[in-house]
Amino acid sequence: MVQCDIKKRLVLYKLFDKFVISEYDVVLDTANAVLADAGVLPDLKGTPKLASIRRRSKESTTEDQKAEPQESAAKQAANEFFTQLQTLLASVRNVPTVTDMVTGPIGSAAENAREMSNAELFDMLSRLQQVQPQGEDVISGNVSLPKVNVRGVVSNLLRQRETKQGPERVGQTDSDVINLVSMLFDFILDDDNLPVPVKALLGRLQIPYLKLAIQDYSFFSRGGHPARKLLNELARAGIGLNEDADHLKKDMVFKKIQSTAQRILTEYEKEAVLFDELLHDFSQFMQTEVRRSQMIEQRTKAAEEGKAKAQLAEKTALETVRQRLDGKTVPEVVVRLLTDGWMGVLKLVFLKYGPESNNWLGAVKTIDHLLLSVAPTEDDAARKKLFNIVPILLKNLRQGLNSVSFNPFEMGEMLTELEQLQMQVLRGETPEHLDNRKDPAKDLVAAVTEDMERMGASPVIPDRNKVSRLDITRTPSAIPDSELAALPDDDPYLQQAKKVNVGAWMEFRGDNGAKTRSKLAAHIKSADKMIFVNRTGVKIDEKTTLGLAHALKKGEVLILEDSQLFDRALQNVIGNLRKVKEANL
Repeated sequence: MVQCDIKKRLVLYKLFDKFVISEYDVVLDTANAVLADAGVLPDLKGTPKLASIRRRSKESTTEDQKAEPQESAAKQAANEFFTQLQTLLASVRNVPTVTDMVTGPIGSAAENAREMSNAELFDMLSRLQQVQPQGEDVISGNVSLPKVNVRGVVSNLLRQRETKQGPERVGQTDSDVINLVSMLFDFILDDDNLPVPVKALLGRLQIPYLKLAIQDYSFFSRGGHPARKLLNELARAGIGLNEDADHLKKDMVFKKIQSTAQRILTEYEKEAVLFDELLHDFSQFMQTEVRRSQMIEQRTKAAEEGKAKAQLAEKTALETVRQRLDGKTVPEVVVRLLTDGWMGVLKLVFLKYGPESNNWLGAVKTIDHLLLSVAPTEDDAARKKLFNIVPILLKNLRQGLNSVSFNPFEMGEMLTELEQLQMQVLRGETPEHLDNRKDPAKDLVAAVTEDMERMGASPVIPDRNKVSRLDITRTPSAIPDSELAALPDDDPYLQQAKKVNVGAWMEFRGDNGAKTRSKLAAHIKSADKMIFVNRTGVKIDEKTTLGLAHALKKGEVLILEDSQLFDRALQNVIGNLRKVKEANL
């Protein structure tokens, strides 16, 4: 016999029912025909005809009738899965490390103790359900997370009525269900991924979920079970909530989680259809909430991307000017023309056309021509070439400055002064700015470098081939990291920060103990800027990759796990039981 784990066997059962059992009548028809040809009951004409009629009847049945074999197979698979869980529990039942969870009978240990029926246990749990807290303490902020010891409570109730009804105990199968559900909810209450108020509400659902589980074992095996899906949806909605009591009183999502949990406590008796109704209602509510928050989130993202692009344009313009002036001595009017006017032209062209465009290359070439036009030369050929360049240069300067609405009067003064210097160069004279060795360009380079450092930028311009889109490559950070120590590439926290995906939830922890939950709404890689928003889509923080890595290292940020809560809980329970089993073999 091939050995495989529970999940694989569950899949095999479903596939066997779908592809084998559902077509079994075809196999029987073929076998009957072969036997008839061989002389075995050749006069039994009705059998093939009956099979054919049965197939036609099967094809014309309602959807509910079609579902019956599948439901039967699903029930069989659920029972098989639960049996596997029972076997796993039995293997660790007497292990000391899990004694509190699974050891000993629930109720009397006397040999003559009567075993409670499933219905009796259900009624007892219903009475316990009625005395569960109503949730007002959670809203007011007075939250506690007491774990419900169902085993102990049921045992006490049985002892209290023992004088009238004699010794009683819960059957082993129901005891196993109680143990499993208790461990599942222990995991939920210990899960740091959920805020405490949400855990408090979900923890109170242990009794109704236990009632459901002792009636329907598919709760453990079927991922699409409405009760499981509802629990997962409640947890998913709650992961972004903060724990501040004043905030919770106004938060519509928390109020919806609270009212949904309360309806389960007050309305669930035996009809599991309530979970379908609540799941539909809660899903519809969250769809509206998600649409609303996504609209705000998209606006936040667009604004931040625009801001990042503007910052990148400014950095690129600054660095372009710095590179071309570094080491050169140029007239003061040229420095003013570049810093007061042409810097704006560069930023506009970068934003409008991008650094790959001919417009950008033309704007940069204009700077080169400008510097060339005021550089003295004794070469007649060079002066002749310059003579042809100057009129085009002045035209381009005027058009560019007009495009950014530069002050016409100031532009006229600067261009007039520039023309005078250019005429000196064309005549082979040395401009006055070189005679007195005044060097305003050196001061400009120093100022630009200081600005670049203030903006958190590198003194090296990004490769034009890599900045055509905002989200392609890392360029200098919008948040200065100068005070943060660099981390090696293999640093685990840096690797973790790099792998964080957009949509991931995190908990930011302040020095005063305050906790704020936020979601990574965008990672603008061109500026290495991570934008974090709250549940409603409003920006609350931003970090660089290095900044996030340091925050993770210091414990200031915790990356939250927002996958299916019930599935994680079940995997945790099964995994822990297997570890205990293997450790005690």
